[in-house]
Amino acid sequence: MQRNASTDELYFVTLTVVDWIDLFTRRYYSDFIIENLAWCQQNANLNIYAYVIMTNHIHMVANVTDGSLGDVLGRFKSYTSKELYKMIAGNTQESRRDWMLKAFDRAGKHNPLNEKHQLWQNGNYPVVLYTPAVIEQKIDYTHENPVRAGFVGSAHEYWYSSANPESPLKVIW
Repeated sequence: MQRNASTDELYFVTLTVVDWIDLFTRRYYSDFIIENLAWCQQNANLNIYAYVIMTNHIHMVANVTDGSLGDVLGRFKSYTSKELYKMIAGNTQESRRDWMLKAFDRAGKHNPLNEKHQLWQNGNYPVVLYTPAVIEQKIDYTHENPVRAGFVGSAHEYWYSSANPESPLKVIW
């Protein structure tokens, strides 16, 4: 079932790398994602209330001021997919370069929606957040993700999360 987030309601979304590849273990790639989310905030009406960048996926509580959240995230995924692929291909220090590029090429060949490669899984699976209690639960879930994964002892310690007061990406709350 296709779910489309087309209003200014608040949504919980997940963007996942194909095959759950741990792409964002490198600060270089995570910083690129931060830069592009910030661009979307400034230029595409994206409002981010909470986020976390894990090793192979991103969670956000977000909406858009005007337009469709699905369209904004689709353009974000299309652009970052192409650019991350180029970054990986050109990074001679990337020890996982060959197998990651092969995995992205293979995923692209098996998906008629792609021309060449695929870095992100299809869809972002927006879940509308109807009540303050559900909003709080999804924000807590987002912030606790790195704790549950064993990366940090407390949510505020994880750099790529809005739970961290010094997070590189500023959010609304």
